[in-house]
Amino acid sequence: MDLIEEIKEICVDLSGQAVEAAHYLINNPDEAAFHSMREIARRANVPPVSLVRLAQRMGLPGYGELRQRFIDTMRDRQQRDRQSTTRNEQTAQVLIHKMGASAQLDDIIESFFAAELDVVRRARAHLSEERVAEAVGLLAKAPKVFVCGRRTTFTPAYTLAYALRKARPNVILLDSPGGAPEGLLDDLLPGDAFVAVTFAPFNRVVHRLAEKAAQSGGRLISITDSFAAPVGELEGLHFVAQTSGQAFPESTLGAIAIANLLAALAIGRLGEPAQTRIRENERFLHGSGEYLLSGKLIKRRRPVLVPSRKPTAKVKRKKR
Repeated sequence: MDLIEEIKEICVDLSGQAVEAAHYLINNPDEAAFHSMREIARRANVPPVSLVRLAQRMGLPGYGELRQRFIDTMRDRQQRDRQSTTRNEQTAQVLIHKMGASAQLDDIIESFFAAELDVVRRARAHLSEERVAEAVGLLAKAPKVFVCGRRTTFTPAYTLAYALRKARPNVILLDSPGGAPEGLLDDLLPGDAFVAVTFAPFNRVVHRLAEKAAQSGGRLISITDSFAAPVGELEGLHFVAQTSGQAFPESTLGAIAIANLLAALAIGRLGEPAQTRIRENERFLHGSGEYLLSGKLIKRRRPVLVPSRKPTAKVKRKKR
């Protein structure tokens, strides 16, 4: 079982400062790997004994063993990130082997969807209610929202930008086909939001644009597939959606779920102005013929054009 999810499972049985200690570790898993028990207790504003009790509730002798599990988890993630440069090749090899083996197609389908559901489950397990609430407030109130994702991560980035743009103005998707997305960031001002979506191996362009946004005073929201993502070193709100499913080149389902969640909650926060904007947009699309409704199509008969006969011009005879 995933370590973070395991801690969440026992939270219902905890009370007092042990719950606060658990929530801090859930929201800051990387810190547990790098800092001592006393430092974590200080940052979480709980006595060290609360961390010891939490570890014992998990069936461990003490906090040292729990910290070691965080260290092992961190190493596993870093190892996975290093292997990400050959992930596409490895995934293709696995898929080719499965299709060439004697496994039934129905079994492959069941396994595929089980893996995709697990990706979504893990994305949910890593969510922090406090960070979600803060990100939603930012997406609803920031003067401008910039969204960036390249290659595989373009899908969740576009999902978020498309939904938000329907509900509020000044949502900019950095997808310049001319290859100069950084130009749009010249309009970013302090207080604007910048959403970066990036998976391992992490995209250098997305990271550089995130840095530029942060240096300009932008508020950063990131969706990545690893707690060790370089963008996590920048100050901001970070969400993790692992991509280790059976999809090729990688599963974006967890990141799309987070994007949909943030957009839905932001629309709820925006209220009536968002509903009015969405209503006007939908009326325009319906009126433009963009949508094709279900049901049998009634083909209109083209009118038969009957050529009209021009009246014969009368030739006037000259009188002699």
